[in-house]
Amino acid sequence: MAKKSHFLFGFILGAASALATTYLLTPQTSDELKHKFNQKKDDLADRAADYYDYAKDATADWRESAADLVDNLKARTQHDDGDLADYDAKTQALKDELTDAPEVADSDEFDDIVLDGKSAFAQAKDAEAPAEPEAPAEEAAPEAETEDKPEDPEA
Repeated sequence: MAKKSHFLFGFILGAASALATTYLLTPQTSDELKHKFNQKKDDLADRAADYYDYAKDATADWRESAADLVDNLKARTQHDDGDLADYDAKTQALKDELTDAPEVADSDEFDDIVLDGKSAFAQAKDAEAPAEPEAPAEEAAPEAETEDKPEDPEA
């Protein structure tokens, strides 16, 4: 707060010294300076009034276009009571249809959800693994032939 008051005091002191210097160093008389100052002040006031009128006209145009937009939106969103009654009837019919649907599928094509992963994998493995086949008869036959033949010492 103290910095702001010091700045303001310095600003006022600087403006006063600039004004005093201008009065003392200008070749014009004080009456001429007052007249020039009043003329500039009137010009600035006229310019400000012109800008005010321009802004007022622009906002009036914006206000009219916004009002038209709101009226168009209101006209689009208004419904007849018949439309709402028809909507309510269709909504109720759809609700009834969905509540009358069976919770469980009628066909057995779909399995239930498996919660125990280990048992599901074990069941799948058992279902896929074929039974161990017995030894084929061809393998047993060559062994019998070798037993019946005498061994050849030269071989």
